[in-house]
Amino acid sequence: MTEQWQKQHEHGNRFLLGFLTWVALHLGRKAIFLLLCPIVFYYFLAVKSARLASRNFLTRALERKPRWWEIYLHILTFARVSMDRIYFLSGYESRFDVRVYGNELFNEYRKRGCFLLTAHIGSFDAMRVMGMGARSEALPLRILLDIQHNPNAMQLIQALDPELASGVIDAGTSAPSLALILSEAINSGQLIGIMADRRTQNDRTKPMVFLNGTADFPLGVWQFASLLHAPVIACFGIFKGGNRYDLHFKLIANQLGSNRKDRDAAITNGMQDYISYLEGFTRSNPYNWFNFYDFWHDETAQH
Repeated sequence: MTEQWQKQHEHGNRFLLGFLTWVALHLGRKAIFLLLCPIVFYYFLAVKSARLASRNFLTRALERKPRWWEIYLHILTFARVSMDRIYFLSGYESRFDVRVYGNELFNEYRKRGCFLLTAHIGSFDAMRVMGMGARSEALPLRILLDIQHNPNAMQLIQALDPELASGVIDAGTSAPSLALILSEAINSGQLIGIMADRRTQNDRTKPMVFLNGTADFPLGVWQFASLLHAPVIACFGIFKGGNRYDLHFKLIANQLGSNRKDRDAAITNGMQDYISYLEGFTRSNPYNWFNFYDFWHDETAQH
């Protein structure tokens, strides 16, 4: 469940992460892949909780019990995408074959801010090839991140892209202050990238049907989007193997409700549309799902 995620700490030794970062930047993706294979295999054998979470998810996505090597491949895909983040943050986007679908949406939002809702699937960082990162003035992107819960991620961003790091919005900020920050960002035409599949520490959740089970999805981002009358766009960067990523964008809503009476219904409809879109990608690209914890209410029944 989502509460279990909040109790977890980031896995990964800082020395090992630093070493792998050096290898990635100096020796390339082939070298990092050769290193990752045995490291991930050890992790696969040693960390039972990750194996169980992968097996439970893959059982839902594949609609059958996964083989041991499929679980290993699932975890290895996560490691490969994590390492590719180093290249995207370091400005080496040209090393990848990134194909974009639905980006015509941004013709309308070049002067109007919006919420970009993604999930822990594939790579959000792949969007930098569109010139959407902090280096671009055309489509300025800011990230909403729970800094306290993601110190390694924040440290990596600060080390590789200080400019992007300076614009990170802390999800742990009090609700009134966070609403003001988000309002100013949206009104100035910025895009707010948010992982909409995990709750932050003080966030409320709403149980939704996802992959034939009930899971809690955070409400806060949807409530902020409704209050700020901001457009909501779903976006997923799917790893297709090799150096290829496919970016997909879909407009969820121009506005979530026009008044307080229809706000709740509009939020529910928006969440259902987003989750349906997400579910399609998890079924067609199951190894891209990177939530390695008990995501569903009834997941223990799968153990």
